Order: sequence, then structure tokens, then C-alpha cells
Amino acid sequence: MKFLVFLFASATLVAQTLLPSGWKLDPAGQQVAAGTFPMSEAVSSNGKYLLVLNGGYNPPSIEVIDIANKREVGRTGLPDAWLGLVVAPGSHRVYVGGGSTGMVYELSLNPATGALARTRALVAVPDLNKKGASFIGDVALSPSGRYLYAADLYGNKISVIDLHSGKLLGQWKSGRRPYQILVAPGGGQIFVTCWADGSIYEYDTSNGRELSRTRVGAHPTAMLWLNEPPPPPPNEQSAGSRYTARLFVAASNTNNVYSFGVTGDHRLAMLEPISVSAAMLHALGMTPSSLAISPNHERLYVACSGSNAIAVVNIAGPGSHVVGLIPTGWYPTAVRVLPDGEIAILNGKGLRSFPNPKGPSPNQTLAPIRAGIPNAADMQYTPSMQQGTVAFLAAPDDNQLVEFTKTVLVDSPYQADKAYGPPNARDAFFSRNEGHASPIQHVIYVIKSGRTYDQVLGDLGEGNGDKSLALFGASVTTNLHRLAREFVDYDNFYENSDSAADGQNWASAAIAPDYTEKLWPNVWGHRSKVYDFEGDEPANTPAAGYIWDNALQAGISVRDYGEWVTNLPFSSVKGARQIAHVNDPALAGDVDLNFRGFDPEYSDVDRAKEFIREWKRFAASGNAPRLLVVRLANDHTLGALRGALTPSAYVAQNDYATGMVVDAVSHSSLWPSTAIFIVEDNSSDGADHVDSHRAPASVISPYTHRGVVDSTRYNQMSVLRTMEMILGLRPMTQFDAAARPMFASFSQQADTRPYSAVKPKVSLAEQNGSR
Repeated sequence: MKFLVFLFASATLVAQTLLPSGWKLDPAGQQVAAGTFPMSEAVSSNGKYLLVLNGGYNPPSIEVIDIANKREVGRTGLPDAWLGLVVAPGSHRVYVGGGSTGMVYELSLNPATGALARTRALVAVPDLNKKGASFIGDVALSPSGRYLYAADLYGNKISVIDLHSGKLLGQWKSGRRPYQILVAPGGGQIFVTCWADGSIYEYDTSNGRELSRTRVGAHPTAMLWLNEPPPPPPNEQSAGSRYTARLFVAASNTNNVYSFGVTGDHRLAMLEPISVSAAMLHALGMTPSSLAISPNHERLYVACSGSNAIAVVNIAGPGSHVVGLIPTGWYPTAVRVLPDGEIAILNGKGLRSFPNPKGPSPNQTLAPIRAGIPNAADMQYTPSMQQGTVAFLAAPDDNQLVEFTKTVLVDSPYQADKAYGPPNARDAFFSRNEGHASPIQHVIYVIKSGRTYDQVLGDLGEGNGDKSLALFGASVTTNLHRLAREFVDYDNFYENSDSAADGQNWASAAIAPDYTEKLWPNVWGHRSKVYDFEGDEPANTPAAGYIWDNALQAGISVRDYGEWVTNLPFSSVKGARQIAHVNDPALAGDVDLNFRGFDPEYSDVDRAKEFIREWKRFAASGNAPRLLVVRLANDHTLGALRGALTPSAYVAQNDYATGMVVDAVSHSSLWPSTAIFIVEDNSSDGADHVDSHRAPASVISPYTHRGVVDSTRYNQMSVLRTMEMILGLRPMTQFDAAARPMFASFSQQADTRPYSAVKPKVSLAEQNGSR
């Protein structure tokens, strides 16, 4: 009761919620509504207002919150805005990175009312007409306030703007994917973290010359400068310090914050990695992404986006260590200590997930490839529904921090002993481990795209479906309906993802890297045109690689069909080869180059035929790869695009291709030792009465039960964890490590009856007419 009393006394009580990931939320603090994906915050010069940059799917904005009264007093829209937000010291000028526009926006804040008005648009690239993919993110000011430095994320440059004239003075070459800019005291140097390089770069501000380059850890993001020497080790108390300051750097692809000693000439030397893990042997995925410091400089606050928590680190002594955790909302993106010592936390995805019975329908909306859905404000569309919040709370004392820490640990399903310990007797039967082989020797992993459970199986009549939302019901998805009835209907299965971009990463890597999480909404919002979330961007590399990397490292054979590849243009296709480039070098020798990657212009039926051609060859030899990853994603559809196949034709095509694969495998000699896992990479293009993240899933094997409904709560990570246990693979992140395996719907007695595909009942050639 002590914890509940504290919540009522000092915060707005928020009911506990369960996320699709299996994590629970009990967020601390008083919550103030924000826009989609709030990602940066700054305090006005008079300390009265908190400014918040909303940089998600909906049109970007700068929100102004009255700190004393905890209420929004205004919100100013911008053509684009991403990460960069700074208030000029001693003035009311505000500067914002303009993302895909190539601009930096200047605004003026009324100190009395909090009203915010745009004053100038400052060009941050040499030629707006030739800006290409330039993307302006973080911004920082020189101590004099005359010069502004802006990070061009895709240009790999730092732009320098003279604020007196408003002119671009020039650009300096930076490392790959510059993320945050920190101006050193005195202004003679700036430090820049570079996402893709795992390094900090130092530049001379007088000429842009690179002064030093320091390795940190994967995906360095936020930096914090503490203008005090670090505490000396116990045996050096009288020796003094050769450092004048400390620099803390969050590395989001690790579970660490790194502490550096800074010399008088601003050289960096690593002092210590500070683990923010919640337990010993904690798997990757904490995602430290933002830093703040207490007024007495004894505590460092670290936003751990992946764990929905703020880690509180004692940095007062020679050895820094976590002293507690503060529960937050979903995916905290920023933490800041306000002038009065209060803590302000941005929760990027808000406080819960939602049902969306009025969700989008590809029959009524134009859904261009990888470009989201327009007019989403008029419908219950996941990227638009997930509104963020700003949480305000007093800095917890030691007793409150103990209670907060208990809450964070209880709300997390991650338990290291279960992640790495021996499985229970039921699960052990199917798990490969030392001295024990699984009866399942071959895993086929089929990845589809975009559908909800109700949209496909709402009319099944057995699970928890709403038949009124069954847009692609039994007449369209004949095989999926039959498979759900003959094998297992999973009616409580959820996606960890909000879109295909992060979904492809969740499905293959058990995490969406922070690069994906922070950038895909800008693409889906029709601002940036850079889609680089499928293996072709070094800054998007996940912490522990992909499921195929995991398998290859363990000596498990792999075959890839359509994942992480670049297609040949149709005009360049000669013979059977379809693939121009494999985006993950580790896969290069294991890809079927005749299997075309994502391309709705190419039939999933033809993809199925190519898979079956190889499978028959494997079966004839009695030796198939242990892990086969197959992308059948034409259920994504092209929406109402005129002249394209209708959504029903696309989904029926995909359904028949799925049935063909199951038919061929189940009629082969390898069927007795095979399991087929079928998932969507996301569920955002549909409606569901339970949750917008609920999706159809199938596990088909001689070892799965027949004709049952399994209402156990599973998600994408459950599929990965189950496959990993069958193949004897380690978990990749805290998310698959914490996931519930799906062996409750498995039987130790094999039933090898095969499945026969059902031909489509609707036309596969029907096209959209005029809209």
C-alpha cells in the first residue's frame, strides 16, 4: 500500500496496462498528453515552459507546456521536425531541426503566454533544389549565440549557420549518421556522436577540422558534459586528477552508458562502462537513449527506451552503479531535470495500445508501398493512435526508488534464469540442447505483412473474432481458415511492431533498433523518402544480428527466400535470377537468387513455386537446411491504387501461395521432422476489436495439436523464441529471451497427416477501377 499511497500523493494514477510485447506499464508521474513520438525537450529561458518536439507519424509540432500548472498552452505545427530542439540562452528564440526539409526553423516564444510563432526558415544545405536525402536533425548553439550547428543525418555533414545573417557558412564532413552535437565549454570544439560509426568525433569550430575520433559502443546517441573532474580511485586521493571534466555517452545498441575523462585540451579517455541492465547476464535491448543529471551532480538519469524505465545511476564515487529504476510509459525517448529538480520524461508511444474497430481498410485507402496511409487522422490507424505523453515527477528519495524499482522488475517479463536456464520438461522435449536433439529438425519461417486477426479470421467462429471486421474472410483466405481449423487457431497473438519497417526488424532480430524506431514514422508520414530499414543501412544494424546470423554462428544451415535482398529491375531480369544484391553479407551464400524479394508486381504464387522447386530437391536428397526464411508479403496489397490488383486478389494470391507451401512440405519425406511458423510482420493495415496489434499466426507441424484454439497470450517474440529453442539457439535480445514459447499447443505424438491446398475462390486477376 505504501507504493499506492505515494502515487496518489504525488502523481496522477494511471491504471496498469499490458503491452503487446508482454511488458506491463505502471508509469510514474503526472502525465500530460503529447503528439506522436515526442522525442526532444527543452526549457524556456525563464524556466516557465517545457518545449516538446513531437516527431512521429502525425504532422510534427512543438508543444509548449506550462511547467507549474502541468498543462499544454499551445502547439505549433512545422513542415517537418526531427530531434533538434534548442532554446537560445537568455533569449526567447527557439531552433528546431527541420528533418527532410533541409531547413532549421527559428521560432519566437512569448515569455508571458507561451505562444510560439515561426520567424525564420534557415537553409541548412547548400542548394535546396539539390538537397537529395539531406535530413536535418540535432541543432546546437555556440556560447555567443551567433552560430548554429546542425547535423545532416544522411549527408554525413555538420552545417554551420550564421544567425545574424541567416546564411549557411558551410558544411563540415562528419562521421556516418551524425546524431547529437555537444558544444564544449568555451565553444572552441564540438563533439558529435555518429550512429553508424560507434564513435565520437571532435571538431575545431574555427575551421571544421577533425581533432579526434574516439570509439564508444554501438549506436552512440545522447551525450552529457559534467564540468567537474571524476572522483579519483581510492588509492589516488591525493594525486589529483589529470581530467577537468567528464563526458557521459549513451550507446543505444548496448546496455551501457560510457564515462570518459576529459583533459584540459578536451581529449577523451575511457573511464568506465556503466551497465544499466536490470539484472546480471541481462540480454541486450535496454536501449539507453537519453541522459540527464541531478542538481547535486550525484545521480545520472538514463532513459532506457527498450525497458520502459529510467535507470538512476550513482556517479558520485569512483565506480558508478545503478541504484534504482523509475517506471515510465511506453518507450521513453528523453529525460530532463527541470530547474526546480523535478524530472520530465517523454514517453514516445504513450501509455497503452488500443483496439481499432474503425481501423484502416485497403479497400478504401490508397496505401503506396512503404509509405503509410494518408488521412489517418480520420481512422484508427496504429501510427496515429499511439500518442505520447510527458511525465512530471519529483526526484524520488531512496525509499521511493526502492518501490519504483520493484515495479519495473515486476512489470518486466524478463527473467535471466528462465532465459538461459534449462526449460521445463514439456519444452525440453522439443528443445535442442547438449545431448538432446529436437524431433523437429527443419524450421520454415514464413513472414507476411499487414493484416489483423479480425480482418482475416474474424469470421472463423471458433476464436475471439468479430465477423463484422472480417474483410478477407473465408471466401478470400480459404487456406488460412482451413489451417486454423485443422491445426491451431491462435486468437491472442500480437505484433511487437507498429509498421512494416519496424516489423521486419522485430520479426528477424527480436528488436527494432533505435534508428528504425526514430525514423520510420517520418517516412510513413510522407516526409522522408529514405526507406533503409532492411539491412542496407549500417546505423540500423541490430544489437545481436538477425535470426539467420544467430543460426549461422551456431553452425545451423540457413536458406533465405526474399528477406534482406534488393531485386533486379524487371527490365534487367534474364533467366530465372531475380536478386541484384544481398543486403546482409552473412547471408550472401545462402540466398535463393531466383526468389524475388518484396514486390507486389510479382506473384506470391510464383514465389511459392520457386520455394517448392528447391524444397523438392532438398526432400529428394533427404537433407534440407535447418532454418528456411520465406517472405510472402503480397497480403500487404497496393490498396485502392487504380489499375493494381484489388486487395482481395492480392490477399487471396498470398493465401493460395501459403497453402501451396504447406501442401508441398506436408506431402514430402521431410514433413515428419518439420515445423512451419507463419506470422505477419505488422498488423497496422486493418481493424481489430481487441487490439490494433493483434494478428493471425500459424504453427503447422506433425507435432502441433489438431483442431484446437490456443488463447495463450503470444507475440512475434514467442515465435522467435520457439524456433530458437528447437534449433538450439541463444536469445538475441531481452524480448525473445522473455517471450513465452508456444509449446503449449504442441504434442509429443506426431500426426503426419498432410495438408492439401485449396484453390482460390475469388479472382486473382481482379483490378481496381476508378476511385
